[in-house]
Amino acid sequence: MRYDSAVLERVAQRFRRDMWDSVVPEAVSESGVEVERFGPVQATAFGDLPEVHLLQQIQGAAEPGAIEGGHLAAAVEWMRAREVDYRIPVASGRPGAAEAESWLGVRGYERGGGWVKLVRDGSPPEFHVDPGIVIYRLGQDEAEGEGLSTIAAEALEIPLVAGTLFFSLPQRNGWHCYTAALGPDEVPVATGSMLIADGVAQLGAGTTLAEARGRGCNAALLHRRLLDAHRAGCHTVFVEVGECDLGSWSAVTQNLRRAGFEEAYEGRNWQRPALHPAQVPDRFSG
Repeated sequence: MRYDSAVLERVAQRFRRDMWDSVVPEAVSESGVEVERFGPVQATAFGDLPEVHLLQQIQGAAEPGAIEGGHLAAAVEWMRAREVDYRIPVASGRPGAAEAESWLGVRGYERGGGWVKLVRDGSPPEFHVDPGIVIYRLGQDEAEGEGLSTIAAEALEIPLVAGTLFFSLPQRNGWHCYTAALGPDEVPVATGSMLIADGVAQLGAGTTLAEARGRGCNAALLHRRLLDAHRAGCHTVFVEVGECDLGSWSAVTQNLRRAGFEEAYEGRNWQRPALHPAQVPDRFSG
């Protein structure tokens, strides 16, 4: 399938930025939830959870101008000041990938786990799902976001405070958020999200509580989101499967393949040097 990697990367940055921008002001001041842009580069930090590297990321390292414009260097300095365990994903499908990897390698960064973007067209889904599973589209009621954030945090095995990143997403423009229950009289046990922008839909990772896994919730949520993306006129749908997903979320990957997703391009997450940022010699600066 044909796709524009520049568009995918741009939507992926907005996907993450919207999560950080959606948190209440108290979380920004009390939990250190911050997002900052440096040209084509974007940095996000969650100061209260510095060890959870999924929450600390510098995106756009492989975008044109990121290195020569000093934007990646500025983002690194911004992140170092926050003393969090961050990652820098470098997309192999982007023009500045080789230059970014060279820049990082010279400064002592190490290649970490891999990730892949999977893509399909906007055609309606053709696979069948369990009709007994009930899907709820979350709306303007802010209380609905609590269930979304609680399930997502527990299923992803991240501290509950990180759920603030999901709480207000159902009310943001372009976002479609859902929960799933095993029946009409059951409580929700799974979640799924989707951002639609410029005819492209990015799917968030489907999350299901441990006791409900293997019962079709993820497939049902995937089916609903693909159907809604088609109805919204999307020509491209993509999802990023990260380093924490490839080994432990084989069922999710199987569902994506069955739904027609194909590999677009992959990349690596680069890790900061083993030395504490404050101890990195001058030759590693800039």
